[in-house]
Amino acid sequence: MKKILLKSLAIGIAGLALTGCTYKTATMSYKPYNAFSQSEGGNLKYKEIAPIRACSSDFVWVSCVHTTKKTLRLLQDEAKIMGGNGVVDVKWEFGDKYATVPICQDQWGWFALYILPGFGPWVQKACAQGVAVKFLDRNISKE
Repeated sequence: MKKILLKSLAIGIAGLALTGCTYKTATMSYKPYNAFSQSEGGNLKYKEIAPIRACSSDFVWVSCVHTTKKTLRLLQDEAKIMGGNGVVDVKWEFGDKYATVPICQDQWGWFALYILPGFGPWVQKACAQGVAVKFLDRNISKE
């Protein structure tokens, strides 16, 4: 009986350890995306268009930099669809909070629940929000 209880306890603890989430940060330049982490927008004049949000997901073994770059590209695409050419006040989701540093969340719960499908591209996720803007400065790239 003691062995069964200890095995059940060990399985329960391992299951709890695998169902949590971990976070990783990424170091990258916002310049290619005409994006700024603050609302000042590099002291350039701009006109606000609308708040935007984007998420991307990837495999757990892909670098966080790659996943966050995908998210910034999606933010940039959203801004372009709305007639903008940049994004200001970029914030990254960190649980129920937001950070100015790019962050990825590894969702180990999916991995633990589905084992092999846990290797799917939904295990690592990066979400960001910002404000789509139209920079009025002629020196902003027209990408």
